Amino acid sequence: MEKLRLAICDDESVVLSVVSGAIASAFKKKGIQVEVMTFRRVKDLEERMKEVEFQLLFLDIDMPEMDGITFAKRVRASNSRTDIIFVSSREDKVFDALRTNPGGFIRKGRFLEDAPEVIETWLKNRPKEEAPKLVVQGARETVSYALDTILYIEGEGKIQNLHIVNQKDPVQLRRSMQELEEVLDPQGFLRIHKGYLVNYKYIRRLEDTEAVLTNGERIPLSRRRVQEIRNRYLELMRGGGTVILS
Repeated sequence: MEKLRLAICDDESVVLSVVSGAIASAFKKKGIQVEVMTFRRVKDLEERMKEVEFQLLFLDIDMPEMDGITFAKRVRASNSRTDIIFVSSREDKVFDALRTNPGGFIRKGRFLEDAPEVIETWLKNRPKEEAPKLVVQGARETVSYALDTILYIEGEGKIQNLHIVNQKDPVQLRRSMQELEEVLDPQGFLRIHKGYLVNYKYIRRLEDTEAVLTNGERIPLSRRRVQEIRNRYLELMRGGGTVILS
């Protein structure tokens, strides 16, 4: 399940509570998990944006200290990739708001009617992020592989073999397993054995001595690190929106 990080800024606490719940529900119906952070002051949101990247902001227009349109202009001037949807009762400010190139405008007075339609339109029109890739620079050529297509990497001395989905023969790389682990661990690749780095998305189950992949292949599992590997696997699954029953 896809996950987005959203921020809602409105100086009325009651509005924040209602809006945040309704927005989270609207995204969930589209199969999208969201993390929602709420702010009553623009300055607090602005400070948080220095540490956290939001995919979408829901801004009120009438707020003390700085109105939503002024803040939206600052966001645009910073070259932030964050998109903006206004949630406001100031329908007279729609044309001013449009100058900030927002992803939509939700009327507070018709919030329940507007929100699902505006969110659906935003989802259809937002730029699609390119799938992460592993780019390998060699002496004669540079080759890229979509991470989602890599089942696992198998070590063979100084040569590492990339096993690709629906590809019979592995791709050979002259890179150390340690180097590949450092760059791929944050992307969900598990070092389940000294000679294997496995894409967690293709692990069907972890047994005592082996990992069984979705294609039926069995990969050896380090006995002394079984619990550590299981914990990391569950952490990655939860982060991807999987529901886990223990």
